[in-house]
This record gives sequence, structure tokens and C-alpha cells, in this order.
Amino acid sequence: MKIFGNKTEALFDWWTLGHIVFFYAVTKLFLMGMIFERAILILIGLGFAWELVERVLENWDHQKKFFKEKEGWLNRYIGDILADVMGFLLAWFV
Repeated sequence: MKIFGNKTEALFDWWTLGHIVFFYAVTKLFLMGMIFERAILILIGLGFAWELVERVLENWDHQKKFFKEKEGWLNRYIGDILADVMGFLLAWFV
């Protein structure tokens, strides 16, 4: 298992930074007034919802105009969600 590299085979890729920044902003803008446990559950739900939307869009792009290669399950369901949680924790505690 590769830790960092291509999204088809590694846990993290360059989009990991985007996930951290985006969910940092989401936390600061929308989740800071909530109880910690509720906020992190909402964030994880949003993260998985986004990954499902990405999966559907990836499957609909038959001509490969937007999604050149399929994202691996390790990157999609573990790495990206961990990055979302990292962004959340940075926003919450920093």
C-alpha cells in the first residue's frame, strides 16, 4: 500500500490538501456553534455524501472528460475521509 501517490492506488493524493482546506472552511463557517460530537458526525456524513456523489459522477462520465481515472477505494473511503476529519480538527482546535 502506498501512502502518497496516484489516487488509484495510494491512500493520499494531491486532492487530500483540498479536502483539508474545504472541510476546515466548512467547520469554521457552519459547525463551530454545535456540540463537538454532533459536528463531527455531520462532517463525516458530508464527507461520505460527497464521495458518493463523486462516485456517481465518475460512473456517468463515460467519455472520461472530467474523470480521467477512477479513484481507488482506499483513497476515496479512507484517505479522503481522514483528510476531512483532519480539516475539521484543525478548525475546531486551532
